[in-house]
Amino acid sequence: MQYRMKLMVLVLALPFCLQIISVSWAGRVEDQQRRLLLGLNFFPNVVAVDEDILAKSTASGKLRLVLVYSDDRERAERLARRLKRKVRTVKRAPVEIAVTDDPVREFSPSNRPAGLFLTEWFSDPAFQKIIRFGIREQLIVFSPFVGDVERGATAGLYIGTKIRPSLNLSTLQASDIRIHKVFRRLSKHYE
Repeated sequence: MQYRMKLMVLVLALPFCLQIISVSWAGRVEDQQRRLLLGLNFFPNVVAVDEDILAKSTASGKLRLVLVYSDDRERAERLARRLKRKVRTVKRAPVEIAVTDDPVREFSPSNRPAGLFLTEWFSDPAFQKIIRFGIREQLIVFSPFVGDVERGATAGLYIGTKIRPSLNLSTLQASDIRIHKVFRRLSKHYE
C-alpha cells in the first residue's frame, strides 16, 4: 500500500516537475538569446578600442567584422543583418559584415577580418582553433557566452549589477592587441 501511495505521488508530481524543467530550460535559452543580442551590440565598440584597428582593414579599406557559427548559419545571418542595420562605420572606416563557419579557411590578406564574433558556443577543439587564429592575426575574438572569456576569448560580457565588457588579459597580451587604457580600466579582467 505504501509503495502505491509513493508511486501515485510520483505520477502526480511528474507533470509539475517536467514543467519546472521546461521553464528552466526556456529561461536558459532566453538568457542565451539576451546575452547574444547584448554581445552583438557591444562587439563594434569593443573592436573600436583596439588602437590598431584601422590597420586591420581589407584591401578595399573596409573593416570586416566576421560572425562565426558552428551549426546555425541561419542565426548567424540573422544576426549579421541586424548588425548591418546598426553599424555602418567603426572609427570612421566603413564596415563590412561577413558570416563564416571557418575564419581560418576564409582568411586572406586582402579580406582579413578586423574582429570575430562567436554566434554559438563552440566545443573546446573548435574554440581553441579560433582563439589561436585570433592570437596569430591579432584579432579580438568576442564571445557573449558564459565562461568563454575564461577559456580564452579576447573579450565578452560580464553581467553583474552592471553590464560591462570582460577581457582576457593573457589572450590580449599573446595577441599583442593594444586596448585603450580607459576601456581596460572599465572592464572585468581574467588572466
